[in-house]
Amino acid sequence: MLEASYHSLDDLAEAIGIALNAPITIEDRNHRLLAYSTHTADTDPARVATIIGRRVPESVIDQLWKDEVIQSLATQDDPLIISARTDVGLNDRVAIAIKQDSEILGYIWSIARSTPFTPSELADLKKGALLAQRQLLAIDMQKKRKEEQTEQFFFELLHEELSESEILKMFSKLHVAPPGISRLTVIRFSEAITPRLADRLRYLLTIQQTVRPLLYAYDETDFILWISTNDRDAEQERLQFDAFIQSFRQLLAERFDYTDFVAASSEVFTGVQAIPERYEEAGIVLRLKDAFPFELKNVTRYERLGLFQLLPIFSERLRRRTVRLEEIERLRAYDVKHASSLCETLEWFLHYDGNVKQVASHLHVHPNTILYRMRRIEEEAGIRMESLPERSLLYLYLKADRYPL
Repeated sequence: MLEASYHSLDDLAEAIGIALNAPITIEDRNHRLLAYSTHTADTDPARVATIIGRRVPESVIDQLWKDEVIQSLATQDDPLIISARTDVGLNDRVAIAIKQDSEILGYIWSIARSTPFTPSELADLKKGALLAQRQLLAIDMQKKRKEEQTEQFFFELLHEELSESEILKMFSKLHVAPPGISRLTVIRFSEAITPRLADRLRYLLTIQQTVRPLLYAYDETDFILWISTNDRDAEQERLQFDAFIQSFRQLLAERFDYTDFVAASSEVFTGVQAIPERYEEAGIVLRLKDAFPFELKNVTRYERLGLFQLLPIFSERLRRRTVRLEEIERLRAYDVKHASSLCETLEWFLHYDGNVKQVASHLHVHPNTILYRMRRIEEEAGIRMESLPERSLLYLYLKADRYPL
């Protein structure tokens, strides 16, 4: 029989293990290990990996989500019998969610024995979840206080130039390890982030093991992240970052049905200074993606913007009338007078680097129509595009009107 209370989660895990005669682990809502009982030879690779890494392996969590085990634990109050998933190292289990009302605080997992658990033993497991509730609530409150403090610091860091010593001092206070190679990333949703979505974003950020999240915060529709890798190789960093974004996008869609969002990242950087500049770079990517959704559909990283990096500066000069291309202005006047689309044709001709078939397909016209229009462009505006600098300038000029300042 379990007692009325225990001094620690380790004591509680040990007591539940004795009551059930089986190995026990207690985890928080993000599958981080909080406590575990001693175990005999009746263990499995998933338990060993969880104890060593202090968290459940991502492959195990992913499989349990796909098989709707996590969802079932969230919707019922009684212990759940879970069959083995040997491909991820998981033997037969029995588990129960630790809850406060309908909110998940954590989980208790037990490896199944060769003999079935009795109703009395399953009742002990349920009682163990109730006994763990108070301690997990206290842990949860501590985490939320730290998150509030961390978020406040991150907001200050995003908008003010703090010295390196100030930043590192705060990192030490918040127990944040200094970064290796980093990026500032913004995931922007179409609507304001609700507390429920915030919890889910935190959950996905915690269980992923591709990159290291340093700091994060929420600002209306934006989930702002400072993420780091310890790999100094630039190519490996890009691969890890792209894998993280792809995985995050996929998990949000599969597990929580969120698909209406856009991700953008700053250029890669090292150290802890100039964070406002990196934040602005991510913002530039978002504004450009909003203005040019087709052209930049697959672009997330600032350095992949290519020529579009110059567009904010060029657009500002254009609006101040410090730059003007008479050839394009003549072409625009011709379009207005004749209700034609020579500017649009030139824009996509430049985008597809002169590939007439691709331009025709994009504009839904015959290739011969494109050839005819290009002759008119040369005749009416004197545009010949004989060099890369000339083509680049024309392209920027045509795109500039669509960039919002």
